Amino acid sequence: MKKSPKSSLRSKPLASRWLLTLPSFAAALFSLALAAFLIFTAYSEQSARNHSLTQDLLWQKQALNTRVENFTHQLRTVAASMATDGLASAEFTARTLSLLQDSPEIISLEYVDETGQRRWRQPEINPGGLPDYHHPAIIAIRDAVLAGESSSYSRIILDVPDSPTLAIAVPIRLNFNGRHVLIAQLNLRTMLQQQVPWWISQRYQISLWDKEKLIAGKFDRAHDASKFNSSIDLSWPPNQLTLTAHVYAQRRDSWQTALTIVVAALSLLMLASTWALRRHIKERQKTEAQLRQEQALRESMENSLVTGIRAMDLQGRLFYVNRAFCEMVGYSQEQLFGASHPMPYWPPEEIEQCMAIYRAILSGRADTTGYQMRFMRSNGERFDVRLYAAKLIDGDGVHTGWISAIYDITELQREREALQASHERFVAVLNGLDAAVSVSDAVSGELLLSNRHFDSAFNIPDRHGRYCNIPLVRRSKGAPVDSEWFDDYHQHWYQVKSRSSIWVDGSEVWLEIATDITMLKNAQEQERQQKEQLQQTTRLISMGEMASSLAHELNQPLAAIASYATGCRNVLSQDNPNIAQLDQAIEKMAAQAKRAGQIIRGIREFVQRRAPHRKRCEIADLLDTVQTLLSAEIKKAQVKLSVSDTRHLPPIYADAVMLEQVIFNLMKNAIEAMAETPVKQRTLDVKVRRDDEMLAVSITDRGTGISTEQMEQLFKPFYTTKGSGMGMGLNICRSIIEHHQGRLWVEANPLGGSCFHFTLPLSIESEAYEP
Repeated sequence: MKKSPKSSLRSKPLASRWLLTLPSFAAALFSLALAAFLIFTAYSEQSARNHSLTQDLLWQKQALNTRVENFTHQLRTVAASMATDGLASAEFTARTLSLLQDSPEIISLEYVDETGQRRWRQPEINPGGLPDYHHPAIIAIRDAVLAGESSSYSRIILDVPDSPTLAIAVPIRLNFNGRHVLIAQLNLRTMLQQQVPWWISQRYQISLWDKEKLIAGKFDRAHDASKFNSSIDLSWPPNQLTLTAHVYAQRRDSWQTALTIVVAALSLLMLASTWALRRHIKERQKTEAQLRQEQALRESMENSLVTGIRAMDLQGRLFYVNRAFCEMVGYSQEQLFGASHPMPYWPPEEIEQCMAIYRAILSGRADTTGYQMRFMRSNGERFDVRLYAAKLIDGDGVHTGWISAIYDITELQREREALQASHERFVAVLNGLDAAVSVSDAVSGELLLSNRHFDSAFNIPDRHGRYCNIPLVRRSKGAPVDSEWFDDYHQHWYQVKSRSSIWVDGSEVWLEIATDITMLKNAQEQERQQKEQLQQTTRLISMGEMASSLAHELNQPLAAIASYATGCRNVLSQDNPNIAQLDQAIEKMAAQAKRAGQIIRGIREFVQRRAPHRKRCEIADLLDTVQTLLSAEIKKAQVKLSVSDTRHLPPIYADAVMLEQVIFNLMKNAIEAMAETPVKQRTLDVKVRRDDEMLAVSITDRGTGISTEQMEQLFKPFYTTKGSGMGMGLNICRSIIEHHQGRLWVEANPLGGSCFHFTLPLSIESEAYEP
């Protein structure tokens, strides 16, 4: 049975893959085996060395412990001989000499009684610097032995740098004279030198440590200690000693080292060559796979493009078209291959234009910006395209033909037409506005858009270039700005609304809408003048109503002046006139004349028509003036007036005459509202107080009161609750208060009647004064 070609093709890459992998696998296996052998050998050596070190260190520890225990046993023997035979016996002398001769590490032997006095010492003279029986460590073990009747070790004594000393004390039990102590001092350095054999000192550096402090050591200066070491504790209480052995660094034979390096180098060379070969083969396979993948990707991209691609030779014959172009014109690749002019997708009515573009491309005069053309599908449907043509250059740099990219722009053309129509509608709406609209760049100030009203208002021609738009009002990055601006050139007022926005390209722009409010401003000015005339008329009407009362008010000081004049004449007719009485009468005449003058001046200022003039004034003076004007009305209506204390209130900066008119109107309305109120209940309360930074004034009456419906209409022009009123008094009062940045309102009095309130700011003079 024969294999298919595809299966044989699949088997070849599989076999080549195994052949490629086998050398690398063999080289890696050889290197791994060699490395495992070297590691195993090193591990075996290390394990053997660790075992040997542990055994040797244990042996050395046992040797030192045995040596110290032998010393202790011999000392006990000497102590027993001393207790039975005495210091002069031959047995004691022999044992002592034998101990000192056989033990070079013993520095001295001392016999100390229970009182601490030394009875005997060998050698008799203490070597220089060694501790004697008065040393604290010696005293400590002596006391411990006397108390416990057993042998004891002292702490390591390091008074002499090269002679670390360990004292061993054993008790001497005397039947006739208490307990004494035999003390032997051992030089640990000497003991270590004597007890470490040569075969250990050739392998290790032996050292004795007290915690982290070196006590003694033995080593061969010809060898260097390695980092490999081991430690073991020595049980010589109360000391915490540690015996440490450092292994000497071993030097390998040169031929072994060279052999290892050569074998390792050959292994590395074999691995490197195998790896380089494998890499080369893999790169070649990867390049072939990439080439196949790029070719497949290119075909996939060409077939998935929505842009039509066609290629012509130098004679203008088609030799390549992609799938998108075939779908665009409705012909297959077989139908288009080899086609020349006229092309089957050229509409009959567009033959001349298509032929002209075709010749321009073949002659090398193709427009880089492309051509807009109309093509025809196989079913006869027309559609618009955009065609871009360029030279087709092969891999050797030879010009072999022409390649073109074709875009179907039918929908794009429709969208452009719809967008143009929408823009025209937007411009028509924008030009139909009565306001001047402009859009300018926030950074450069360039005028980006303006409507017809803006161009005509500021004399900008219809066809203009780049303009720098100067802002009409001061702009703010926060909330939109709504302010007024006056055009000095055209003498027009504009209501300007300015706000920040984002333009179609994402840049920040300023949108300004300017509405001509000149007519509104003129109407407001006329209304203001009419209000001033109404204020004048109201004051004149009020003065007409007060004419009889004012005549009565003026009659009193005039009558008093006449009476005082008659009295003066009578005094002067006497033979001896009383000068003091005459002077007093003249002073009273002057006071009455001054009072009449104040009444006349107040009336003249009240009815005088003039522009508002703010100045410093006291609320008490305003209330006094109004009380003077209304004193006759108050007496006639039998109203009880009460005014709060105003001595501690700060001054205000306002138009005194206007405020007097407000207070006058409110108090006069209150008096008239109590016409039907019983006389005992006719009270008029005027309260003035300070409320934070405001001056609050309340005028309360006990009249008939005002209904809720009337309160809503009360301050409107020409609305009145009186039978003969004009309905402008309260409206004028509110305008005056609001002109002073205050507020006027009315509330019902819980006891009956109404309460009118108004507030005025207590601003500083620099802000409120108007010259």
